[in-house]
Amino acid sequence: MIYCKVTIILLTPYLPLNKDYILKRAIIITIIIFNDIRGEKMRVDYKTTIIMLLLALSVVMVSGCTTDTYKTFDKAGLSLQYPGNWTEISAPATDQQLANQSGFNITGVFIDGKSIDNYTFIMEIGVGNITNSTLTAAADNLNNNYIIKEANQAPFVNRTTLKNVYEAIVYTYNATGASSNLTVLTTTYVFTKNNQTAYYIIFATPSNNTAENQKVIQNIVDSITIK
Repeated sequence: MIYCKVTIILLTPYLPLNKDYILKRAIIITIIIFNDIRGEKMRVDYKTTIIMLLLALSVVMVSGCTTDTYKTFDKAGLSLQYPGNWTEISAPATDQQLANQSGFNITGVFIDGKSIDNYTFIMEIGVGNITNSTLTAAADNLNNNYIIKEANQAPFVNRTTLKNVYEAIVYTYNATGASSNLTVLTTTYVFTKNNQTAYYIIFATPSNNTAENQKVIQNIVDSITIK
């Protein structure tokens, strides 16, 4: 029986899988194992080498099973990446009405769940023309005509700059969804590029896992590109 020291190289989180990458990792792992065995001055025959390669390949593929995959949203000049297990649903009529009253139009609604009233995460995207206005005015309109209709408290407001240098205003608050009637923790981003078109993204979840939720939100927000 052969005993040896084994070093395993795992896939980088969130890195897209492809056949070449998996094969390269398997070969690297095999070489490391082989070198370790040589260091122990053991003899390895052809069949054992093949078995080690297959085992290394299986380790890489299994480790890759936990890698998150993402889908691309690309509409109305806005592009971003969101979790691949989320499902797009039709915009709820109540939400669309509130968005329209705020000067926006909903361009996409995505959920991690089964329906508008049964989800663990929801993301709603809207677009509005602010050529003759400002980001502050657009955010105020959304706050006064949409956010406060759902918020259970005065939102915490923060002004920031997104990863791709887009100016943004962020609202954080507890809310009761107008369409879902669920009590959710909500974060709403209102942002623009060169004060021409304003976008908003509403993130909401009934979950209390704040750290994990923030990670999901941050990954999406960091992927935002305005064309």
